[in-house]
Amino acid sequence: MSTTEDAKHGPHRTTPPELLEEAARFPALRAVFERRARRFPLGGTLTGPLAFDSGREPLALSADEEAVLVAAASGITGVVREEWSFLDEEGRTTGGDKLASFTGRTYPSPLANHSTEVFWTNDEGTYLIPQRDRRPDAYLQNLTTDEHRAWLGNAVRLTEGRLDIPRRRPNLFAFNRQNINLPGTTLFIPIADLTRQCISALLLYFDRPHGYYLVDQRLGNEPLRPFVESGLLDDSHPVDLADFERWQMVDANGVESGLVVANLMTATQALGLGGHPFNGGKGRVTMGGERHWHTIGGEGPAGGLGFRFHRVPDWAPVGAGEEIPVGLDGLFEGAVPPYHATVEDAVDFVVDLRWGPTGTFTGGGPAPWTDPGLVARIPRPSAEAIAAVKTWVRYVWDHYGRFPATIDPFLTTVWYQAHHLDTAFYDAYYPGEALPAHVRDHLDRWHS
Repeated sequence: MSTTEDAKHGPHRTTPPELLEEAARFPALRAVFERRARRFPLGGTLTGPLAFDSGREPLALSADEEAVLVAAASGITGVVREEWSFLDEEGRTTGGDKLASFTGRTYPSPLANHSTEVFWTNDEGTYLIPQRDRRPDAYLQNLTTDEHRAWLGNAVRLTEGRLDIPRRRPNLFAFNRQNINLPGTTLFIPIADLTRQCISALLLYFDRPHGYYLVDQRLGNEPLRPFVESGLLDDSHPVDLADFERWQMVDANGVESGLVVANLMTATQALGLGGHPFNGGKGRVTMGGERHWHTIGGEGPAGGLGFRFHRVPDWAPVGAGEEIPVGLDGLFEGAVPPYHATVEDAVDFVVDLRWGPTGTFTGGGPAPWTDPGLVARIPRPSAEAIAAVKTWVRYVWDHYGRFPATIDPFLTTVWYQAHHLDTAFYDAYYPGEALPAHVRDHLDRWHS
């Protein structure tokens, strides 16, 4: 098989097991301290002061290399410990019942929502493993390369061939265009669902013992005033709608995606691959494709992931007439219409993920503790707090024509590319220590 064919069919190649075992034993602290962005791939070209033309054929990641990275990015690792108080010393709830899941993942998540799914594209297609609602198969899992390889078998292929990411204005910064999404590379795209994140956070904010009060300063409205009068909420330090949503954007799209990328950087270091994070393409373009690319002034073709979009009403105070992504049918759906008949139904859905017939706290999967009776002693969300959340989301939907009100329901910011390095570029411009030995020797040892 020629190297050109390798680039096309690379994911089908296998790796000697002893090399995978060696990568699995790679010291974690060494991976952290030797970690660097290494951007120049086989087949790459760079202009300017660091001008270089690889002159070599690209080489795709093997199936085993890609499997390790996919598992490291967002794989399920078993059951979490959940060492929460749940009740304080006087028996009052602490809000621990708002946790979304007992499922351990490679990246930690605020409220265990795991709002982020990781898409990836290579020469053969664009993929996703839907997993945010999957339960663990064992208390500890996904610890071996055999499990990683099996996990990759769960991938759903969304497109044939590499996703067309426009490498031009206004999609990518100019310094990121030349060597992004080239043949042989694997590009990882974390995307966060803000709808579940916002509803989960509202449940936490409103219920006892917190009782935080949200207002809408933009429109001058206080839809939650009745819950102040009932004693559930405290209006002494009101929180504005826009501030609340921005905080959820940071938690779900910033924190989670950043941790996913950190995992990918550490894993590529252990494997001896090149890779680097970068500010990715426009979210609506990536999720929706060419029509959304042209809407922002882009020219030429653009691929998309096939998300469903919602048109914001013309009367809306934010984003009037714009189209915003609300989910990927059957695979990654938002807690909003049309996936739920009403926004109130979406709230019930999020509550049921914890406390429904097969919820986290009600027998829907393995519990963290040896004593099964512990779950029964954890308090449930109060009916009044759930009513307050429904009041708030109904207000947002009726006054903004969307949910959330000020940010897109699905967001993506930071991406990561993994690839095989052309070490000749580094030899041309950098001292020898720029590449650790296992990175420099990767092609000879793994793909000779």
